Amino acid sequence: MTSSTRRPLRLQNTTLLLLSLLLASSNAFTSPQTLSSSRNEAARISSTKPTTTRLYANQFDITKPTFDLLSFRQIRSDALLRYNSLNQSEPLRINLFLLLTVSLLGYPLWCESVTGELPTALSSVGAAAAGVGCGALFNRERSRRSNQLNRMEKELNAESLEVKLPVNKAITSMRPTATLKQLKSKRRIVALRGNKDQFTEVMDMLCSLRRRFVQSQTLLVLVPTDGSTKEEWGWDDKQMGDSLWLADATNIGQFLDYFQELLGSDEGVSNDNELAWFALNFKGRSIASGLGEAPKILELMGQQLQPMELIDDTDAAVVPADMPVANEILECQKKFYNVLTSTGDLEAMKAIFTDGKMQEVNEVIGAGGRIDGWVECLKPDARPANMVIADQDIFVSSPTLAYSTCVEFPPNAGIDGATLLASQRWVRETANDEWKLELHQTIPWAAGTRAGGTLRCDCRGCVALTSSQEKRTFGGLIG
Repeated sequence: MTSSTRRPLRLQNTTLLLLSLLLASSNAFTSPQTLSSSRNEAARISSTKPTTTRLYANQFDITKPTFDLLSFRQIRSDALLRYNSLNQSEPLRINLFLLLTVSLLGYPLWCESVTGELPTALSSVGAAAAGVGCGALFNRERSRRSNQLNRMEKELNAESLEVKLPVNKAITSMRPTATLKQLKSKRRIVALRGNKDQFTEVMDMLCSLRRRFVQSQTLLVLVPTDGSTKEEWGWDDKQMGDSLWLADATNIGQFLDYFQELLGSDEGVSNDNELAWFALNFKGRSIASGLGEAPKILELMGQQLQPMELIDDTDAAVVPADMPVANEILECQKKFYNVLTSTGDLEAMKAIFTDGKMQEVNEVIGAGGRIDGWVECLKPDARPANMVIADQDIFVSSPTLAYSTCVEFPPNAGIDGATLLASQRWVRETANDEWKLELHQTIPWAAGTRAGGTLRCDCRGCVALTSSQEKRTFGGLIG
């Protein structure tokens, strides 16, 4: 056999070997069984005698890490299974880009054997350029795959976290425990890690929305880094009652280790003293997370934590009878909505608000947002005439600070209509002064819909903040 015939054979053998390796690494080329072969196999299995099978824990552990060649690291097997089930075409695309990259960059080596002609300088440069382009596409797809696997691993690692569930104390005092995996399809999860000072700052907003957490079937888990307790954060058992929205971490160290795992990707930077949080939906998937800044709970409610309970425009206010201050706030809230939806009296609206310019409004104006003064907002064609409110809730933080929430029902909203969640912050200088409204915020809040924006108002008027289209479905700590 001559050398000219041996070279194509060697090339053919090499090419076949490369193709077999690529095809073996892709699940996209798995040939399905035919119906007849499946039936024959089922018949064969059913005809065999039952035997006792002994299972070994490590042998069938789908969480056991396995080495992934494309990511070049150990990855949980169940994360790979989830990725392969959700992404049927991506492995094929990655392998094709790799095959094209190798083929084009090796063009000078196989050109003569395949075409019978020597490669020219122009064709070699063109093949090299195309090979570099395919290599870039291969690296892009490989990076996207690695990011998805990283996110899936973090979500799966969160399933082992265990919490102590809240209960109705009138029925039982025994609080059961459950892992986040067991709470799938039952509860959404929002977990925060911080110290005493950080939790003290966010506790008022969390407590003011306690009723909305219950209505959205959301559990909050607060994980202290300094061993502080909720009483040190300003917890009031009298107002909170059974607190069916707040779960306790069964093992705080386990939660802290998980947060450290989320933050471990930062290069040598210590984040132990920063507030960190993440949120999971009913499927255990990441929906939001952050570091260094408290979550904007009202925006999170409108975007991800929609109500799961039916709320009607006839639902009464939830105000303790033995709290006169709470009734005062309720009356102030009614006065505000009467001006907003009915009278449109500008002077009366000015008297309801403080003179302070709130940071929540300033940050929107500073980012280029437009503020509409109360003169424009109270015009007959601009104000929400005939809108009603229901399901009011009051939280009194101190003798000089209080919060109110309610659900707004625009005219003809109906049961499945576009309801809104509103929150107000009330202040006064001393316990003998009148309550003044410092900030009013409202956001669409209805089952099955995501809020497209929010409205923030202070003494100057209102600014609208719209949500931007985010290409990534998962951001922040989890990926």
